[in-house]
Amino acid sequence: MPFMDSEGLCISAVIRFKKRIGHGGMATVYKGVQTSLERPVALKVLKKTLLDRKDVKSRFERESLIIARLNHPNIIDVIDRGITSKGQPYFVMEYVKGADLKDLIEKGDLKLSQRIHIAVQICKALAYAHDNGVIHRDIKPANILMDRQNHAYVLDFGIAHFCEKTQASNKNEDHHTQVGDVMGTAAYMAPEIHASADNTSVQSDLYAFGVLFYELVTGILPLGRFELPSTQNPNIPKAIDKVIERCLCPDESQRPRSASEIKNLLLKVMHGAHLAPAQKERAKKTVSKAEDKFSLLDVIKEDEFGAVYLFEDKVQHDLLVIKKRTNSSAGFRESKLLHKLHHPNIVTVKGVSKNDRVFISVMEYLKGGCLQDRLIKPFGWKSFISIATQICEAMDYAHRNQIIHGNLRPRNILFTSKGQAKISDFGFDEHYGGGQEGGNWYNHLGEEKSVKTDVYAAGVLFYQMLTASQQPPEWQSGKLCTNAQFDAFPKPLQNVIIQNNAVESGSAL
Repeated sequence: MPFMDSEGLCISAVIRFKKRIGHGGMATVYKGVQTSLERPVALKVLKKTLLDRKDVKSRFERESLIIARLNHPNIIDVIDRGITSKGQPYFVMEYVKGADLKDLIEKGDLKLSQRIHIAVQICKALAYAHDNGVIHRDIKPANILMDRQNHAYVLDFGIAHFCEKTQASNKNEDHHTQVGDVMGTAAYMAPEIHASADNTSVQSDLYAFGVLFYELVTGILPLGRFELPSTQNPNIPKAIDKVIERCLCPDESQRPRSASEIKNLLLKVMHGAHLAPAQKERAKKTVSKAEDKFSLLDVIKEDEFGAVYLFEDKVQHDLLVIKKRTNSSAGFRESKLLHKLHHPNIVTVKGVSKNDRVFISVMEYLKGGCLQDRLIKPFGWKSFISIATQICEAMDYAHRNQIIHGNLRPRNILFTSKGQAKISDFGFDEHYGGGQEGGNWYNHLGEEKSVKTDVYAAGVLFYQMLTASQQPPEWQSGKLCTNAQFDAFPKPLQNVIIQNNAVESGSAL
């Protein structure tokens, strides 16, 4: 039996209703329990006032599928979605015990380093979403949830987007006024949105972030001709003033290009102040012979196999990625060769060293994220052709120089801020976690690494780009199982992908 909440909404047999915990202009939030796992969840149900459009269900299906596939540590996880018995779309989300940023700002207990770290986390979430074409539209402290470890989660990605589209379809209403009411909160809305909701963009999200950041470091909103944060508190670095000034520029073309750009500026301000002492010590040992040349900015990843650090060159002020692999020198030969070579679609290796225990590679830092983070929806064929061509050119160059990648996959395809693709981690061992059942999808039956296995891996990731599949390609009776997106692509392109995905390596191109 599905449950009925206190308002008579029929939700789901697998969710047990507990109580209402929040109420806003667009939705009501309930706390519930996912009975199959006995874990707490939050349910956000969109209001009935937003549902007078005939196409609301189809829009919700289309929009919410993308939102549910957003997967980032600073974005609240959407577990499920659906439509109530009264036609109201709802999201089932992970339940995080904590407080929203609005309450924490009002309490005023946060240290300055904590406030900047929160801003960095928000920027990481925005950069990931924007790379996937998702704009938040309602960034404000009330939509940032903080857990007890000071970890930030951005809420409501896509809900404002969904509401804006449903309202915009009503031609009998005042589009700009109505959409403005639904889309955001006035104090955080960029000037261009006040003129027309059609002007919503990445830069309007960054304007809202600027308002939030000002409020975060000063405790007040930047109204009218506001004072710079450092004027109110001399402990606030001047670099923070510059970031906020740029974000709040009325001319959107003068704002930062991306959330990633803001994140990197803030990391330079912090110089690792947000990191634990043990993390700093481990990173210090990694660059012990060149500590005077590099400044630690962030720890991108740490596990039992090594670590990935973000450093700044103290002289050139370039950002560098330093990868440390323990108990394995796989990739050392390839990195040493690539250190002497250059190709526009291969990540530049600036240095490499190893001893009996550790292999270290110093690489250029790319601001545009990785291909894995862009697989929440299918690529258009023109965009696909551009990226696939760059990947093929890079692999052809490597193969002609006797370099086999051996582990080509979406996480190893990185992007510059302008969208140029570059391949990294040639020859590295890879360790697959629980999120990828069956181990390495990109190497058929554990074959020896070769040009053919690299071609097969390219076929798998090309298939994923065209279909947004989160699973490896499947074959039935010798035919590749496809979907509507894949079938819509030109036949010659389909044939190339099918040949590259052939289960017998000998039949690959």
